[in-house]
Amino acid sequence: MILPEIVRQIARECDLERCTTAQYERAVRKFGDFLNRTPTVDDLNTDSVNEFLSHLKDLGKSGTTVRNYRVALTRVWNLAVERGFAQPYDHRRLRSPKIQRKPVRAWSLSQIRMLTDAAAMLPGTLQCGILMGALLRAWVRVGYDTGLRPIDLRLLEWSAIDIGAGTVEIVQHKTQRPHIARLSPTAIAALESISSPSRSRVFPLSKGGMRRLELKLFDLARRLGFRRNRGQGLGTLRKTHATQIYEKEGEYAAAESLGHVGGTRTVRANYIDSRSIKQGRLPPEVA
Repeated sequence: MILPEIVRQIARECDLERCTTAQYERAVRKFGDFLNRTPTVDDLNTDSVNEFLSHLKDLGKSGTTVRNYRVALTRVWNLAVERGFAQPYDHRRLRSPKIQRKPVRAWSLSQIRMLTDAAAMLPGTLQCGILMGALLRAWVRVGYDTGLRPIDLRLLEWSAIDIGAGTVEIVQHKTQRPHIARLSPTAIAALESISSPSRSRVFPLSKGGMRRLELKLFDLARRLGFRRNRGQGLGTLRKTHATQIYEKEGEYAAAESLGHVGGTRTVRANYIDSRSIKQGRLPPEVA
């Protein structure tokens, strides 16, 4: 059996996000490119997979990328084993790429203010009648206050917001776990400014639509002194939220405030600005 068919079985039998299925398809396609043919279950052996992972490293792929291909291929391998098409693998013999952890970088409070000031400068109106600047200001304030993931902000509905209590109650898209976040009076005012026209979703834009708006926002904010690292988007607001809660109340509070189910270790590794974590100390001077 060819591996693309295994991927199709996974898609039929498992409730997966499209991006996850696409990751499996991409891994199988790249594996086939390496083999110069369509891969089959017979190619699921330690030597072939290790040679493929080694090939990716030789191409200059990052450890994270190589690991993601390894995860995708072993998921396909597991289903092949369950169906009796392949032999189980020994995970200890599969190449395990080293992951270089880069310092986490969040935005400072002054940078958040630059973004909200830049939003006030942004001209234009969406087709639905909402001012672009008002929508971005609300996104920045709600994103900072709640620490919600961008996808949860895009899916956020007005029915999830309790203006009186100053809370947002959602089921997180990624984890399918319920979570309650809090809103400041400033964020509530920003939301009220975009409450008309009536609609179900607070931010009625697609991922691509929000990306186009955030790039305009960054261009304006740059004139005010705003600087961002390569790859940083408005999702960085989640890191700023976690960092500020950490500095005030510690990492357990930061993890709870994000609604994170991975514990404090994941939050420390991926969300809290590395510069805020307690630094090394000098031992006593040698006499």
